[in-house]
Amino acid sequence: MHSVEINQRTPPHPFKRALLAACLPLLLASCCGSVPSTITQAPVIKPKSASQAALHVIGVYQGQLPENADKRPWWAQCQAAQEAAGKGEPMTPQACQSFFNAGRDQRTIRVNVSDESTPIILGLMSYEAVTWEIKTAPGVVIEKVILAGYHQQRIQGVGDAQVDVYSYDNSPCDRCVQKGRYFYAYERVPVEMEVAAGVRATSFQGNYTGGTYQIFKGMQ
Repeated sequence: MHSVEINQRTPPHPFKRALLAACLPLLLASCCGSVPSTITQAPVIKPKSASQAALHVIGVYQGQLPENADKRPWWAQCQAAQEAAGKGEPMTPQACQSFFNAGRDQRTIRVNVSDESTPIILGLMSYEAVTWEIKTAPGVVIEKVILAGYHQQRIQGVGDAQVDVYSYDNSPCDRCVQKGRYFYAYERVPVEMEVAAGVRATSFQGNYTGGTYQIFKGMQ
C-alpha cells in the first residue's frame, strides 16, 4: 500500500501575522481608495455660540424686475425695437446687448431686517447683477455684509457696515472690499459663506428669482 503524504503549512509566525494585519489596510487603501479631496485643511468655523453675531443668508440666481419694466426676453425686446424702427437688416449683437444689460441692471432684492436682539451678519448671494436694498428697523445692528455672486453686486442701506465682496465682476461701493474668489448658491448655504463669516448660518432663504425677504427675531 502506498502512503499518502499530506502537506501541512506551518502557521505563520506571530510577528508575521501582526505585520500582515498592520499592512493590509494600507494595501487596500492604495488600490481601492477614493479620489483624494482637494481640501487640504478643514475650514475653521466657530460654533454659533462662540460669536455674538447671527449669520442670515439669502441666495438667489437673479433679482426681481420693477413692475413697470419690460419683462420680455432681451432678444424679444431687440426684435421689437428693430421692427418699430422699420429696419430690414437684423440688429447687430452689439446693439442687442444694450437690451440685455438694461434688464440686468434693473433687478433688485429688498431685505427687511427687524431683529435687534443680536448683531447681524448678512450673507447675500446672486449669480446675476442685482441691487440689494436693505431696510433696518430701529435698534438693528448690521455688523458685516458678505456680498457674493458672479456678476456685479450693489448694496444700499447698510450704513457704515463692513462689506466683504466675493464676486467675479467688480462690485464697487464706498465700503466694499474684494476679499476672494466668487461663489454663490440659492439651494443651500455654501461652506465658503460660513468660512467668510466665521460662524455657522442661523437662517437661509433661497429662490431662483428673489423679491422681498424678512429677517426677524427667532427665525432659523
